[in-house]
Formats: sequence, structure tokens, C-alpha cells
Amino acid sequence: MRSKSVRASFAAVTLAALATAIAMPAEAGLRHHDRVYADSFGNLVIDSAAGYKRIIVGEGKLAKKLSEYTGAEQPDVIYDSDDAGAPGCYQPPVLVKGRSYMYGLSDGEMPNLSPCR
Repeated sequence: MRSKSVRASFAAVTLAALATAIAMPAEAGLRHHDRVYADSFGNLVIDSAAGYKRIIVGEGKLAKKLSEYTGAEQPDVIYDSDDAGAPGCYQPPVLVKGRSYMYGLSDGEMPNLSPCR
């Protein structure tokens, strides 16, 4: 009788551990915004969501002000008007490879580099 109870509790613990192990990698992708903070030496640290970290020496006082710009709030939704562009004007997106972070692009963002004239 006791062995059935032990088996049932072992199965429940194993199932809970498996569910936790499956859910943990999903938490890793939730960070889409930069994190700005001041370290203990008074430096401004910008920890980018792309994986790199910038440290600006002696500017820790700006951390609160800059964190407003890099906050994790939802982006504004803008609806395009129904007006069509110039007739025959096609603007395909361009994939920028390499140093796309230098242009201020987020991961997976496709800029429009060929405007119609």
C-alpha cells in the first residue's frame, strides 16, 4: 500500500519537474528591451537585449532618465491610412546583414531603405 503512494508521489514530482524544465527555455526569450542601470561606481550601464553591454564612465546619474526610453512597455500601434502610395511604387524591405545594431535595428527588424520618389 505504501509503495503505491510512493510511486504516485514520485510520478507527480517527476511530472512537475518535467513541466518546469520544458517551460524554462520559454522564459529566456521574454527580454526584448535594453536594461539601463547605474553600477556601484557611478557608471551608466546599458545591457542590450541583443547581447552586448555598453558602459559609460561617470554618467550613472542619467540611468533613471534613460530607462524611460528603454522601458519594457508595449509599442504604440499606428494604423496606416487607406491612401495608397504613388502608383507603381513598390517598396520591398531590405535585409541588413552584419552590423545591423549600428543602424538602431532590433532583432528581426526589416528596414525600408528604398523610398519612392
